Amino acid sequence: MHNTHCRLVTIMFVQVTEISESNKEIPVASNRLETHLKSLCNHLQHFHGVLLEIRTGEIYAYFPGAALAFNAAVSLQQKMAQFDLRAGLHVGEVLFRQGRLQGSDVNLAARLPSCARAGGICLSHAVYQYLKGRDKQNLVAIGAHDLKNFDIRMPLYAYLPNGQASRSKGREFRRQFYSVVSKYWQKKVVKLTLLASLSGLVAAFIWAQNITSQTLNRNVINLYVPAFVDQTHNSATAVDLEGIEVVVRSRLAGNQGVFGLALMSDRDSATAELLIKMRQLSGLLNVEYVLRSVPEALVLASGSVNQEGTSLFILQDRLSDQILQSFDKM
Repeated sequence: MHNTHCRLVTIMFVQVTEISESNKEIPVASNRLETHLKSLCNHLQHFHGVLLEIRTGEIYAYFPGAALAFNAAVSLQQKMAQFDLRAGLHVGEVLFRQGRLQGSDVNLAARLPSCARAGGICLSHAVYQYLKGRDKQNLVAIGAHDLKNFDIRMPLYAYLPNGQASRSKGREFRRQFYSVVSKYWQKKVVKLTLLASLSGLVAAFIWAQNITSQTLNRNVINLYVPAFVDQTHNSATAVDLEGIEVVVRSRLAGNQGVFGLALMSDRDSATAELLIKMRQLSGLLNVEYVLRSVPEALVLASGSVNQEGTSLFILQDRLSDQILQSFDKM
């Protein structure tokens, strides 16, 4: 009677295919694989593995350790280079009964070769955890996969021979990125949000271009400001006039809201001239200003401000604001 017991082993399933005359990939017949039976057994025994079965297009074996199974699979790819091999490795606790392996871990391992590329090896996360750093260098995470008859998605890893792993990491990252984008793109809310965001970005870009274009097209105004004129010739008013003149010049020189405004010290190099006259009438200070071009003396803007003599600060601010608004409209 055969003994029945459980053991933790690493299971290997290998799909063996070749290219037919019609350029189609087909499983290698079992009788052709059996001609390599002795060589296969000796090869696997070198890694302490046991060959359980050879079927059409498939080799089935197990090993006492994950590292042994991995190295055996890599070596087997080289030994049987005349065929296209896809190997799957998984660590699990299996039931040995009448010389056969049974259990869900066996079924899981049998699904892995279909996830491997030709000439490559697909490993479960359980195998990956048992491998050392050197063995992991040529492994690439290929994401979680749905396997037939298993309810949860399995994280898998791939071994790619001949230094292909480093080149494939970038491709695999892009594949997973596009997969996530495609998944979320199916949701209507995501589509609407993305389209709204893109529309907002386009609108903001067009607005910025228009503002920049308008700003660049505006001419610099070189402004000449002669001394303010006091028409009353009143000594008290003259003091007020001096204070108003200082404030207005300061506001014009330091204002950043009006583009291209520069105060000039002589009229010949100016493009515009600001003339201001002030007089006192019945307790009110009346200030008039005129903006005109140089040298044609074409009036560009004009205005006036009235204020009680006791409120000079208000007059200064009102006059400065009106002048700056006139420039801003030019």
